[in-house]
Amino acid sequence: MDEESSPGPTKQTSDDERDEEHLSEQDGELEDEMDDDHCSICLQLFTDRSILIDCAHEFCFECIVKWTEQSRRCPLCTRTIGSYIIHNVRSKYDFQKHHLVPLRSSPPPIQPLQRPGLVAGRRRGNTRPRPWGRRNQSSTEVADAFERAVDKRRWVYHNHLFAKHVASNSFTRFRPCPSPEQFAKSPDLISRATIFIRRELQVWVNLDVEFLTTFIISLLKAIDIRSESSVKLLAEFLDMDRPYTEYLHFPNAEHFAHELYSYLRSPFKSLSAYDAYVQVASLISAQLEMILTQNSFAVRQPRSYRTSA
Repeated sequence: MDEESSPGPTKQTSDDERDEEHLSEQDGELEDEMDDDHCSICLQLFTDRSILIDCAHEFCFECIVKWTEQSRRCPLCTRTIGSYIIHNVRSKYDFQKHHLVPLRSSPPPIQPLQRPGLVAGRRRGNTRPRPWGRRNQSSTEVADAFERAVDKRRWVYHNHLFAKHVASNSFTRFRPCPSPEQFAKSPDLISRATIFIRRELQVWVNLDVEFLTTFIISLLKAIDIRSESSVKLLAEFLDMDRPYTEYLHFPNAEHFAHELYSYLRSPFKSLSAYDAYVQVASLISAQLEMILTQNSFAVRQPRSYRTSA
């Protein structure tokens, strides 16, 4: 990717005139989108404010460059991003262009998981047990268990089954989902979320799991993961090939947000323990059970705690 500085005002090309026009009009176009001082990807104050040439929307330079590695559409308006990004803006005539490398049409092939002990034994023609064989077997068992867990989660998403609601009380040890402020201040919650997200993203092929994990953790620190803005951002990666439907606007993104929300409410640190506990049902059944649980709790409350008619 190439970087180039803009020419002086006496050597303007047609592209540069268009860039100048965008720089002049950008503030008015963003008023209805978001706070002018914050990036809509990381939701933090701008770092190296960067501008998209076709729509004039602004983002942190690092955020939008990461975004372009997965998608070439604006996160806000979904217009095509263009061939380069304007950044390091010092004035109308003093800025840099970051040229984008075309996205690769197909991802590199994924190598199948191999068993180190078996491969080594065949290569050396020796099948005798080795001192390290048990450790390799244990590693393989862990990998196999992980693959089985991912396959189960993939089945859950494919069949549109949602984690059933569990009431928050001392018996279940479930609690309300932490607020963004609570999440940002809790290393334990961040660690639990990271482990869950990394595994959950394995359900979909060809995703940049590490980038998306960092991205989703940033979202959790800033806004409700089930909010419309969060779901739209997630859908840019999880629903690129899914049709928009009236019932579920972004089926994968909405489903993922629900599962992450449900896990963060739970007391479990082990994914296997959570998997063994959680029950799934169709979306309508899960929502109906949540409503019935909440109504049942309200009926059991003392009269003094109920809202008077």
